[in-house]
Amino acid sequence: MWRSLSGRRRQNRTSDVAIAADVWERAGQTATATLPVMAEVEALALRVYGAHDLPTRPGHYRRGPDAGTWVYLGEQVDPDLRWAMVLEMPPEAGWRYATLEDIGRFPGAPADLRAASDLLATCRHLKSRLAGREPGHPGDDLETAIRLGASWRGLTDALAQRSKSRLKLTPPSDPVPDRTATDAALPAPSEPVAPRTARPKRVRRKKPD
Repeated sequence: MWRSLSGRRRQNRTSDVAIAADVWERAGQTATATLPVMAEVEALALRVYGAHDLPTRPGHYRRGPDAGTWVYLGEQVDPDLRWAMVLEMPPEAGWRYATLEDIGRFPGAPADLRAASDLLATCRHLKSRLAGREPGHPGDDLETAIRLGASWRGLTDALAQRSKSRLKLTPPSDPVPDRTATDAALPAPSEPVAPRTARPKRVRRKKPD
Protein backbone atom coordinates (compact mmCIF):
# COMPACT_ATOMS: atom_id res chain seq x y z
CA MET A 1 0.00 0.00 0.00
CA TRP A 2 2.76 2.46 0.98
CA ARG A 3 4.59 1.56 -2.18
CA SER A 4 1.43 2.30 -4.18
CA LEU A 5 0.93 5.70 -2.50
CA SER A 6 4.55 6.70 -2.96
CA GLY A 7 4.41 5.66 -6.59
CA ARG A 8 1.25 7.73 -7.09
CA ARG A 9 2.84 10.80 -5.48
CA ARG A 10 5.94 10.39 -7.63
CA GLN A 11 3.73 10.15 -10.71
CA ASN A 12 1.78 13.30 -9.79
CA ARG A 13 4.99 15.19 -9.11
CA THR A 14 6.41 14.09 -12.45
CA SER A 15 3.29 15.23 -14.32
CA ASP A 16 3.31 18.63 -12.56
CA VAL A 17 6.95 19.15 -13.42
CA ALA A 18 6.29 18.13 -17.01
CA ILE A 19 3.45 20.65 -17.28
CA ALA A 20 5.67 23.42 -15.91
CA ALA A 21 8.53 22.48 -18.18
CA ASP A 22 6.23 22.49 -21.17
CA VAL A 23 5.84 26.24 -20.70
CA TRP A 24 9.53 26.67 -21.45
CA GLU A 25 9.41 24.45 -24.48
CA ARG A 26 6.38 26.15 -26.02
CA ALA A 27 8.08 29.51 -25.89
CA GLY A 28 11.12 28.38 -27.82
CA GLN A 29 13.53 31.01 -29.02
CA THR A 30 12.45 34.57 -29.54
CA ALA A 31 11.43 35.10 -33.13
CA THR A 32 12.94 38.11 -34.85
CA ALA A 33 10.93 38.01 -38.07
CA THR A 34 8.04 40.46 -37.94
CA LEU A 35 5.70 42.50 -40.14
CA PRO A 36 4.37 46.04 -39.63
CA VAL A 37 0.78 44.86 -39.26
CA MET A 38 1.85 42.17 -36.81
CA ALA A 39 3.63 44.82 -34.77
CA GLU A 40 0.35 46.77 -34.55
CA VAL A 41 -1.46 43.64 -33.35
CA GLU A 42 1.13 43.05 -30.65
CA ALA A 43 1.02 46.72 -29.61
CA LEU A 44 -2.73 46.52 -29.05
CA ALA A 45 -2.41 43.30 -27.04
CA LEU A 46 0.34 44.79 -24.87
CA ARG A 47 -1.81 47.87 -24.18
CA VAL A 48 -4.49 45.54 -22.83
CA TYR A 49 -1.88 43.79 -20.68
CA GLY A 50 -0.70 47.12 -19.31
CA ALA A 51 -4.27 48.18 -18.53
CA HIS A 52 -4.57 45.07 -16.34
CA ASP A 53 -1.23 45.77 -14.59
CA LEU A 54 0.47 42.79 -16.25
CA PRO A 55 4.02 42.70 -17.66
CA THR A 56 4.53 43.69 -21.28
CA ARG A 57 8.09 42.46 -21.84
CA PRO A 58 8.43 39.26 -23.91
CA GLY A 59 10.08 36.38 -22.12
CA HIS A 60 9.73 33.95 -19.20
CA TYR A 61 8.15 34.74 -15.85
CA ARG A 62 7.74 33.14 -12.45
CA ARG A 63 5.24 33.82 -9.67
CA GLY A 64 5.55 32.60 -6.11
CA PRO A 65 2.79 31.17 -3.93
CA ASP A 66 0.12 33.76 -3.10
CA ALA A 67 2.12 36.42 -4.97
CA GLY A 68 0.29 38.99 -7.04
CA THR A 69 3.07 39.94 -9.42
CA TRP A 70 5.12 38.06 -11.98
CA VAL A 71 8.91 38.12 -11.78
CA TYR A 72 10.77 38.46 -15.06
CA LEU A 73 13.33 35.69 -15.54
CA GLY A 74 14.68 36.62 -18.95
CA GLU A 75 14.01 36.44 -22.63
CA GLN A 76 16.04 33.24 -22.86
CA VAL A 77 16.63 30.89 -19.93
CA ASP A 78 19.24 28.16 -19.92
CA PRO A 79 17.64 24.66 -19.99
CA ASP A 80 19.63 23.48 -16.95
CA LEU A 81 18.47 26.52 -15.01
CA ARG A 82 14.89 25.86 -16.06
CA TRP A 83 14.88 22.37 -14.58
CA ALA A 84 16.70 23.48 -11.47
CA MET A 85 14.02 26.11 -10.77
CA VAL A 86 11.13 23.76 -11.51
CA LEU A 87 12.54 21.04 -9.26
CA GLU A 88 13.42 23.46 -6.46
CA MET A 89 10.16 25.40 -6.67
CA PRO A 90 7.62 22.91 -8.08
CA PRO A 91 4.08 23.78 -9.21
CA GLU A 92 2.48 21.67 -6.46
CA ALA A 93 4.05 24.06 -3.95
CA GLY A 94 2.24 27.00 -5.53
CA TRP A 95 4.92 28.21 -7.96
CA ARG A 96 3.81 29.20 -11.44
CA TYR A 97 5.87 29.50 -14.61
CA ALA A 98 4.61 31.19 -17.75
CA THR A 99 5.60 33.06 -20.84
CA LEU A 100 4.22 36.50 -21.55
CA GLU A 101 1.60 34.98 -23.83
CA ASP A 102 0.38 32.60 -21.11
CA ILE A 103 0.10 35.20 -18.34
CA GLY A 104 -3.18 36.56 -19.68
CA ARG A 105 -4.90 33.15 -19.65
CA PHE A 106 -5.30 32.64 -15.93
CA PRO A 107 -8.67 31.28 -14.70
CA GLY A 108 -11.28 34.00 -14.52
CA ALA A 109 -9.36 36.42 -16.74
CA PRO A 110 -11.50 39.08 -18.46
CA ALA A 111 -12.46 38.51 -22.07
CA ASP A 112 -10.28 41.32 -23.41
CA LEU A 113 -7.25 39.95 -21.58
CA ARG A 114 -7.78 36.43 -22.92
CA ALA A 115 -8.17 37.88 -26.42
CA ALA A 116 -4.92 39.81 -26.02
CA SER A 117 -3.16 36.65 -24.85
CA ASP A 118 -4.39 34.75 -27.91
CA LEU A 119 -3.18 37.54 -30.20
CA LEU A 120 0.32 37.43 -28.70
CA ALA A 121 0.47 33.64 -28.95
CA THR A 122 -0.65 33.68 -32.58
CA CYS A 123 1.89 36.37 -33.46
CA ARG A 124 4.66 34.34 -31.85
CA HIS A 125 3.62 31.25 -33.80
CA LEU A 126 3.58 33.11 -37.12
CA LYS A 127 6.96 34.71 -36.45
CA SER A 128 8.42 31.32 -35.63
CA ARG A 129 7.00 29.97 -38.89
CA LEU A 130 8.50 32.88 -40.84
CA ALA A 131 11.85 32.19 -39.20
CA GLY A 132 11.60 28.49 -40.14
CA ARG A 133 11.70 27.23 -36.56
CA GLU A 134 8.32 25.48 -36.61
CA PRO A 135 7.01 22.95 -39.12
CA GLY A 136 3.84 23.73 -41.00
CA HIS A 137 2.20 24.43 -44.32
CA PRO A 138 1.86 27.83 -46.02
CA GLY A 139 -1.88 27.28 -46.35
CA ASP A 140 -2.16 26.88 -42.59
CA ASP A 141 -0.18 30.09 -42.10
CA LEU A 142 -2.59 31.95 -44.37
CA GLU A 143 -5.57 30.68 -42.43
CA THR A 144 -3.88 31.61 -39.14
CA ALA A 145 -3.13 35.10 -40.45
CA ILE A 146 -6.78 35.59 -41.48
CA ARG A 147 -7.98 34.49 -38.04
CA LEU A 148 -5.43 36.81 -36.46
CA GLY A 149 -6.78 39.77 -38.41
CA ALA A 150 -10.36 38.96 -37.48
CA SER A 151 -9.47 38.60 -33.80
CA TRP A 152 -7.54 41.86 -33.89
CA ARG A 153 -10.51 43.68 -35.41
CA GLY A 154 -12.86 42.09 -32.89
CA LEU A 155 -10.77 43.22 -29.93
CA THR A 156 -10.39 46.71 -31.40
CA ASP A 157 -14.15 47.05 -31.84
CA ALA A 158 -14.85 45.69 -28.36
CA LEU A 159 -12.49 48.20 -26.74
CA ALA A 160 -13.98 51.07 -28.76
CA GLN A 161 -17.51 50.04 -27.82
CA ARG A 162 -16.55 49.83 -24.17
CA SER A 163 -15.06 53.32 -24.30
CA LYS A 164 -18.29 54.70 -25.78
CA SER A 165 -20.34 52.96 -23.09
CA ARG A 166 -18.21 54.50 -20.38
CA LEU A 167 -18.74 57.94 -21.87
CA LYS A 168 -22.50 57.43 -21.90
CA LEU A 169 -22.52 56.40 -18.25
CA THR A 170 -20.68 59.55 -17.20
CA PRO A 171 -23.16 62.08 -15.75
CA PRO A 172 -23.18 65.25 -17.85
CA SER A 173 -21.91 68.38 -16.19
CA ASP A 174 -24.24 71.38 -15.87
CA PRO A 175 -23.67 73.67 -18.84
CA VAL A 176 -22.48 77.17 -18.12
CA PRO A 177 -25.27 79.55 -19.16
CA ASP A 178 -24.46 81.92 -22.01
CA ARG A 179 -25.23 85.32 -20.59
CA THR A 180 -25.17 86.94 -24.01
CA ALA A 181 -27.87 84.64 -25.33
CA THR A 182 -29.86 84.91 -22.10
CA ASP A 183 -29.74 88.71 -22.04
CA ALA A 184 -30.79 88.86 -25.68
CA ALA A 185 -33.86 86.77 -24.94
CA LEU A 186 -35.00 89.05 -22.11
CA PRO A 187 -36.89 92.28 -22.81
CA ALA A 188 -34.86 95.46 -22.52
CA PRO A 189 -35.40 97.16 -19.19
CA SER A 190 -37.52 100.32 -19.42
CA GLU A 191 -35.98 103.64 -18.44
CA PRO A 192 -37.13 104.92 -15.11
CA VAL A 193 -39.71 107.73 -15.38
CA ALA A 194 -39.31 110.60 -13.00
CA PRO A 195 -42.43 111.25 -10.93
CA ARG A 196 -44.39 114.39 -11.84
CA THR A 197 -44.37 117.17 -9.29
CA ALA A 198 -47.68 118.88 -8.65
CA ARG A 199 -47.84 122.62 -9.41
CA PRO A 200 -48.55 124.78 -6.43
CA LYS A 201 -52.04 126.22 -6.46
CA ARG A 202 -52.27 129.93 -7.07
CA VAL A 203 -54.06 131.71 -4.29
CA ARG A 204 -56.12 134.61 -5.44
CA ARG A 205 -55.88 137.64 -3.27
CA LYS A 206 -59.05 139.55 -2.57
CA LYS A 207 -59.13 143.15 -3.72
CA PRO A 208 -59.56 145.61 -0.93
CA ASP A 209 -62.98 147.27 -0.78
